[in-house]
Amino acid sequence: MASTASREDDIEFGKRPLQEEENVVKVSDAAPKRLRKTLIDGFCLILNIVSTVTLVFLNNWILRDPQLINMQISFAMWHFTCTTIVLYIASNSPFRLFIPVRLPFLQMIPLCSFFAGFLVLGNMSLAYNSVAFYQLAKIMTTPCVALLQYLFLKKSVSRPTICALVSLCIGVALTNSGAAGTTMLGALIAVAAFTVTAFYQVWIGKKIKDFNVSSPQLLLNQAPLSVLLLAFLAPIFDTLPDVKIIPNETLSALFLSGLAAALLNLSQFLVIGRMSALTFNVASNVKTIIILTYGWVSEGRPLTMKDFLGIALALGGATLYSQLSQR
Repeated sequence: MASTASREDDIEFGKRPLQEEENVVKVSDAAPKRLRKTLIDGFCLILNIVSTVTLVFLNNWILRDPQLINMQISFAMWHFTCTTIVLYIASNSPFRLFIPVRLPFLQMIPLCSFFAGFLVLGNMSLAYNSVAFYQLAKIMTTPCVALLQYLFLKKSVSRPTICALVSLCIGVALTNSGAAGTTMLGALIAVAAFTVTAFYQVWIGKKIKDFNVSSPQLLLNQAPLSVLLLAFLAPIFDTLPDVKIIPNETLSALFLSGLAAALLNLSQFLVIGRMSALTFNVASNVKTIIILTYGWVSEGRPLTMKDFLGIALALGGATLYSQLSQR
């Protein structure tokens, strides 16, 4: 009996190191995967920020031409056409970066409708409000996304995350608080704009999970349908320009804006698909700070204490949020 018990003890003792080795292997395997995911997530965020900032300054260049100011819907059609072309090339040989799938047409209509609403209402908000109030209203997209995710996706937000978001929103508000004028109609349009924008962003994440597809697969289905839907709106909102008198530099910027928009649209879907709509909103607020700061520096405008405080709160909130989201 003693020898049997001793043998069993030896066997059990021999198992423990093996089990410990297996656990070590599992941990060591998980570490590179976690690092790889973090690096890819970081790349997607950087791609989104860089493509957005590039697109903003290209659009500023394009809209210096008075003929092109009233071509917002057509711009969006051009940008989503470029997105469709880029994704189509990426999904076919020799690249084959992802496998294209065909999703149900009727189930894609709500997502495309939210996109059209987000675009039209966003332009109307800018038309009926001052730029400062327009930017302030956009900040409300972040808490609206958090609320919608809680209501529809049952995603709760921890207190530290709420503190990070509050710090971020206050910081962006401080940098945009000058001359924030509006009317009752302008305020109503602004509320509708950030609400529909929040629905659009949350719906992207929801559809990626519902259809069990990747971000590029969903975007390849949405982009051409969005172009088709906007084709009905363009004659109502846009004014056709005389292309012959548009400078070649402006046409070149228009072409490059299509490529920048394709990267922006793809990175938006990647960020929301890999992380969340809330993370995308945090990145959007950081982009606002970068664009404003660059504008101030290029204009030679001295930064006030309020500007410094706003930038510090915004970047601090974004940093805290990024740390909390990695847990």
